[in-house]
Amino acid sequence: MGATAPSELPEVDGLELAQDLRSLAWLHAEERNASTWLNLHRAGFPLGLHLAGGDGSLAMTQALEALGEALSGDPQGVDDRLAADYAAIYLTHALRASPCESVWRDEDHLMLQAPTFAVRDYYRRHGIPPLNWRIMPDDHLVHELRFVAQLLGTGQQAAALDFLDRHLLTWLPQFAARVAHRADTPIYAALALLTMDVVMQLRKRLAEAVPAAVRNTNP
Repeated sequence: MGATAPSELPEVDGLELAQDLRSLAWLHAEERNASTWLNLHRAGFPLGLHLAGGDGSLAMTQALEALGEALSGDPQGVDDRLAADYAAIYLTHALRASPCESVWRDEDHLMLQAPTFAVRDYYRRHGIPPLNWRIMPDDHLVHELRFVAQLLGTGQQAAALDFLDRHLLTWLPQFAARVAHRADTPIYAALALLTMDVVMQLRKRLAEAVPAAVRNTNP
């Protein structure tokens, strides 16, 4: 059965919720220097997010304020720490906190296993062309956030809820908890918590908006 017809989300438009996810995906996708983080903060991040307001938002606000203070003393050192922390989480996996679903859900904790292909098939059924897994696996956090954003942006709330329950929320809590505990910088610890908060708030909104009768009917 195909995706259900669009329905109105309560209080906040689906396009605005989608933008929250795209903003977070952008932060997870590449290393960002201290100036970028502080410019975001001056522009209202994280409180400008439509799904902000939990412990993750408070942690991020505090981390950004601390970053501003540290930057006044040792700008290069701050950027170096951010770069090293990003690499430890997303590139070298030194923190053993993989941003890919398969590592958390596969029995042997390996990448590119059955969960990856299940996610790839979900994308395919919703019109996403094959991704270059050599650059970033299909089940990477960035891709999963962007996919949910696309579903929200096209009014497919039931599919978004289904994907959260079948995929993103089956491993994101573990990832967020481990990064929050092991990250060297408050920024990346806070980003993990903020992402978890936003996705959980989104799931709550979707559960309120999607009738029980149309849940779990997506391909």
